[in-house]
Amino acid sequence: MTNIEENEQLLGNSDGKYFMKADRIREMEEYIREKKSVSLDELCEIFSVSKNTVRRDVAEICSRSDIQKIYGGVSVQYNRIPPSFVERASVNLEVKRKIGKHAASMVEDGDVIYIDAGTTTCQMIDYLGERKNVTVITHSMDVITRAFAHPNLTVIAISGTLNRQTYSFTGQTGPDILKEYNIRKAFMAATGFTIPNGATQAAPYEFAIKETVTKKSDLNYLMIEGQKIGRVCLLTYATADQIDAIITDRMPNAEFMQHYTALGGRVICV
Repeated sequence: MTNIEENEQLLGNSDGKYFMKADRIREMEEYIREKKSVSLDELCEIFSVSKNTVRRDVAEICSRSDIQKIYGGVSVQYNRIPPSFVERASVNLEVKRKIGKHAASMVEDGDVIYIDAGTTTCQMIDYLGERKNVTVITHSMDVITRAFAHPNLTVIAISGTLNRQTYSFTGQTGPDILKEYNIRKAFMAATGFTIPNGATQAAPYEFAIKETVTKKSDLNYLMIEGQKIGRVCLLTYATADQIDAIITDRMPNAEFMQHYTALGGRVICV
């Protein structure tokens, strides 16, 4: 590997600005999603890096997203069967546990909290064993199952039809039931988060539940892995200013932080 290629592993160039590899990959993924289909040569030109560097970046993007390699480039997949809950739960498990542990530390005795369905949000249940008189509202089957081990937690389950893909209960009754509760803190999942689009997700059947929760809760915390910051999905269930804090494993870039803190939000990096 040449010295230039070694440097490209750390730094890329876009509009005259240098940024770390993680930021370059995040921006590259955003660019691919915007264009839907992009050649490797175009990515080399836009991000001012070598073909070898682009191939490595694209391989990383494709390994964790719905973007796939095609001849000479990459493309966003359509009609792709999403991985199961069990498959998703096993990816980056240690990171999810760290995020879950910190989220649990933000719960106080006597809190009424909502825990969203998700492979990261469910991790916080295991760290709530010492809390007293905590009420957990959820539509997540995994959260309900994990809570059995903690008699100190009062669990209110949102009724509906079991969705095996998400291990959650969904349906018309969920949002109506949630409107009756006063929620102190909501710990939410999302497939993506950006400043213009807020917290987004791809499943229409969970949209009304997520939207209702974030409107009812006093404080909304988003629990996501850093790679999801900068990603946009089909539906926005909460605007950026509705999310009080993001609990994640990777600090976003300076531009994101400037805009998000101006909205009153904060990022907690574990």
